[in-house]
Amino acid sequence: MKKLLLSIVGIFVAGAAIAQYTYVDVNQISFVSQANLQACNDSSAYLGDTIVTRGVVITDGNLSEVSSSSVTGGSRPFIHVADTSNSGAQGPFNSINIMGVDAGTSNPNANIVNALAGDIIEITCIVSEFAGGIQLQPLNSTSVTVVGVTAAPTSIVVQVSDLQDNQRVNQLATGEQWEGAYVEIQNVTVTGVSTFSGGNRTEITVEDAAGNRILVADRYLGMRMSGVSTVNPNSPAAAGSFVPPSVGTVYNYIRGVIVQDENGPCYPNSSGFAGGYEINPLDSNDFDQAASPAIISNVTRSVLIPNATQAVTVTADIIDFDGTVTSATLFYTADQTAPANLFQSVAMANASGSIYTATIPATPLDSVMRYFLVAVDDSANVTSSPSNSATGPLNTYFYTVRPNGATIMDIQFNPSASSDASPLENDTVTVNGVVTASFQTGDLGYLYIQDETATENAGIFVNGGPTLVFGLNRGDIITVEGVVEEAFGFTRLNAINVTSTGTTGIITPIVVDPSDPILFGTSGSADLEKYESMLLRYENPMMGGVVNVTNPNLGFGDFEVASGSAATVGARVLTARQTLGQAQGSIDVSYSSDTAQYGAGLNVTPIQLTNSFSFDALEGVLFYAFGNFKLTPRNNADFVNVLVGIKSLTSNEVETSLFPNPAQSQINVQIDEAYAFNALNVQIVDLTGRVVLETQLNSALSTLNVEQLKRGMYLVRIANGTETIHGSKLILK
Repeated sequence: MKKLLLSIVGIFVAGAAIAQYTYVDVNQISFVSQANLQACNDSSAYLGDTIVTRGVVITDGNLSEVSSSSVTGGSRPFIHVADTSNSGAQGPFNSINIMGVDAGTSNPNANIVNALAGDIIEITCIVSEFAGGIQLQPLNSTSVTVVGVTAAPTSIVVQVSDLQDNQRVNQLATGEQWEGAYVEIQNVTVTGVSTFSGGNRTEITVEDAAGNRILVADRYLGMRMSGVSTVNPNSPAAAGSFVPPSVGTVYNYIRGVIVQDENGPCYPNSSGFAGGYEINPLDSNDFDQAASPAIISNVTRSVLIPNATQAVTVTADIIDFDGTVTSATLFYTADQTAPANLFQSVAMANASGSIYTATIPATPLDSVMRYFLVAVDDSANVTSSPSNSATGPLNTYFYTVRPNGATIMDIQFNPSASSDASPLENDTVTVNGVVTASFQTGDLGYLYIQDETATENAGIFVNGGPTLVFGLNRGDIITVEGVVEEAFGFTRLNAINVTSTGTTGIITPIVVDPSDPILFGTSGSADLEKYESMLLRYENPMMGGVVNVTNPNLGFGDFEVASGSAATVGARVLTARQTLGQAQGSIDVSYSSDTAQYGAGLNVTPIQLTNSFSFDALEGVLFYAFGNFKLTPRNNADFVNVLVGIKSLTSNEVETSLFPNPAQSQINVQIDEAYAFNALNVQIVDLTGRVVLETQLNSALSTLNVEQLKRGMYLVRIANGTETIHGSKLILK
């Protein structure tokens, strides 16, 4: 009787909704033709439409684990539903993702949050897209209704090769059909383990026998780290239970829902962290592990940064949960070109329980010592640490021998071809550096320091710290003790103590061509990594060349500059937007990609950028966020000799002369005598957009006294009422 009543109520509600919006099956929303997929278009034909659809819930609404500061409760709910045909059986283009926050609000939809696998829901929703993935969003709080109940959909076996290739790139032609589906991949081996967000999150990469790789991602409870609190306030568990496997672990199967995070040649602007078609396990039942190799964890060394007289003892926790460890070996070398088979080796001694140790002898100053560990169990399974993929490059731990402990370069430099994370992540270090950006009035509003002697890997962002940091000035040499952290690919030093040495230093910006195809081309992030958090200067290498604004608004406070207006390669710049962890654009810079959105919060007069702006040079600190490096100028002085095209200042040009130009104490303004006017308004504007002189002209030839103005370049605007009749540059010398 309950189901019957639900159905009657559901039919009534459905009738009211369908009267306003068109009903579309899940299969129709998800379907993308092969012609479109081959053309790199995987968007729904209904993208942007408001429609009504029905689906069988695949995932309980309380299993999602996606934190979000913009959603009430701090967690963004997701569920997946399958087409109601065949009771929600999984099949090509038969499933879809629902993002459970009501459109135009920050409110989770209660019926999404409380949905149970097997519920049949009807939803009035907007068809949208995020990172290449099609998703539905409830129109409002009453637009999701449970209209029935059936058996929960079961997984369907899918080949990894249908989803991803051996470079972990999404395969649109065969993968798009499984987006949103609950699938099972079989007989896969762990080739990579990535732990981030201070050790609170992890993702693993697995591959099949042919080497095709897929990312196992953590959008649901199944991948929440053991002991880490869940973010979903409705979660059935207070903390996660997932223990990251070691490289080499074999799974008979992994199940989960497929979510796309676009990557590959179809998405040249995607983040370097994007995983493509990712599989997201729902709970612990979605893993079936085969006989496993030993696990190597908690690898430490007795001296973090040794001097030339100190040997280093390496310690690791090595355990085999379904057998015994038969051997453990430490391999090391100071030869930066040596392959793995030429590393020196030493057997690790079993100190106690699962703890093994071995020692690397002392080496000369500035030696870079690489090392890795290998364990073998009684089933002849081999485990290495750090992770080494069978098809990837050699990956090692390393340290540099220094006379006085760590430097900023030791934090930033990582020789690994597979990771740019700091080798000292989560370690406490003490380093010296010269302040390049500060909290002083008129500066960036964030603290950066740089090594005075290095030209690469020499800068670091200092996060937090005592109140002393607010009194520091550019050029101060300071000592910072802090914990090295990775914040979504951006390395920072979370300060514990900050001490001024009482001395000062000078940092000369590194000159970079903003149209350098190696640094700023499609694969430029890896090459720019060496300049992260360093003071740079963008210059056009051509004689007399300028740096042009080539795209004035890339969104989120970013704009693009390049060497010449016709350049095809450019560099991102961020100004006028500050959100710690997301944006560090100075609010003491006038030039903005969007003055309407960001201008009100500036400490200086906002100036809207256009393609007519150019500079002799542009300086700033290199920041990284959301997959992009961005130069962050500290104030207007970092824009060297701003030039603005006259066309951008002119509506209806009237022949006008300003002379002499350059001028010293006065200028003459000559207006075309054929132009009739009663009075003209003249404004002289500095490069921050501030009007420094304003007067009226009543005759065709007038003289203006500019002796009180500072030497430099200005813009002159002449208007007849609301109509600008002339705009030009004025130089005072």
